[in-house]
Amino acid sequence: MRRVQTFLVLLSCLLGSLALPSAHAQEVDTRLTLVGYQQFALRVTDLERSVAFYSAVFGLSPVRIEEAAVFQLEEGDQYFSLWPASKDEAVGIAWIGLGIENFDVARLAAAFERLGFERSAAPTPRSQGLEHASRFWQTEILGEDAFFFADAEGVRFRLMPTEHCAVCAGNEASEAAGLLSARGINHFTNFVVNSARGNAFFRQAFGLEYLSYQGPNAPTLSLGDGLQFLMYFGGDAQGAPSSAGRTDHVSLSLDEFDVDALRSRLTAYGLVATGGQRPPQPLTHWVSLRMPNRGGAQGGTPELYFADPDGIAIQVQAASYCGGDGYFGDECSAL
Repeated sequence: MRRVQTFLVLLSCLLGSLALPSAHAQEVDTRLTLVGYQQFALRVTDLERSVAFYSAVFGLSPVRIEEAAVFQLEEGDQYFSLWPASKDEAVGIAWIGLGIENFDVARLAAAFERLGFERSAAPTPRSQGLEHASRFWQTEILGEDAFFFADAEGVRFRLMPTEHCAVCAGNEASEAAGLLSARGINHFTNFVVNSARGNAFFRQAFGLEYLSYQGPNAPTLSLGDGLQFLMYFGGDAQGAPSSAGRTDHVSLSLDEFDVDALRSRLTAYGLVATGGQRPPQPLTHWVSLRMPNRGGAQGGTPELYFADPDGIAIQVQAASYCGGDGYFGDECSAL
């Protein structure tokens, strides 16, 4: 009888230990896994002018929410938004939106605290440059709970759920055919004073690997579908950055990529062909040939750009483009 009682006590303890969560299970899961690009935002000086421009170029009709205009791309969960810049805000790419698994703001906050980031209030229009570098914040964007962070160079990112774009509801194709048919987001290039620092952060925080090299010290970071990538381009200045990084351009993928035909359409619309001076002049277009010394093809991999009414640079490439070798830039291997 005593043996039976002892057995029952031990069995009860065992079942109790299985029912109670362990200290490890109670910890917040802080693993960060990126799915790919979700969206980006542009700050523009004249919202109506920019809406008319992007509607004509891409053949899209935006959804108007509050003061923003939202354009859904052909890849159903991807979109971009236009926002009017206040007198204290710089025009350009305001932030890069990254889709992440298991989106939860509390989980993300815990993860970034472990990475050494500080929590802060959302930036004001006067908050520019490095004021929010290595910080994260929460706010509301178009009725959605939004989580942002700025890397050590001050480049701003938004982490987002990957479900269907709720703010895109009501997007329809424009009645007029666009000059270009934008399929989805391919990559962003950030100009910074220390490119290795940006690469190291994304490798540490998100486990990204290199996809290709556009020069000996110019790797691209692979994410999403294996074609999407993020690039930090710049110097190797040590210590805290003395100037903020900036997102130079976004690249969108096209089903059709005939450089001469696309340039002819842009010219017919009124954009002026240039040699690609930087910063770009508004309403211009140009081709940059990425040569073998920058990971391109013999004779050059053509990369097509245009600048919107504010001079914001937009790159467009073939749907197979991965930033690598070959005429279409579709041969990638960082090995």
